Amino acid sequence: MVYQIIPQELNEMLNNDDAVIIDVREPFEYEYGHIKNSILIPVFDIFNNPDLLKKYENKKIILVCSSGHRSLYAAKFLEENGYKNIFNLYNGIYGWEMQDYEIVND
Repeated sequence: MVYQIIPQELNEMLNNDDAVIIDVREPFEYEYGHIKNSILIPVFDIFNNPDLLKKYENKKIILVCSSGHRSLYAAKFLEENGYKNIFNLYNGIYGWEMQDYEIVND
């Protein structure tokens, strides 16, 4: 099952060791700004090789994109490929920023 979460829920999960944030946007979007400690794996890389996330299969996998659409497609794809504990950030980075949560450019 894919869980939709809002920015406040993600913020509560940030310091949780059993969660990983995967940003599925393109590198240029990620460089503009992203959630701290997120890992860039573009959506088409996931579609071409779902095993890229195998090392995280025992964690909560939180997918993020600009608006929540690409990440939702990726989340459903991962679910179809046997992953569990998949979360999608509703409204993506835009929703995150609208709630005044931090974006980094490291």
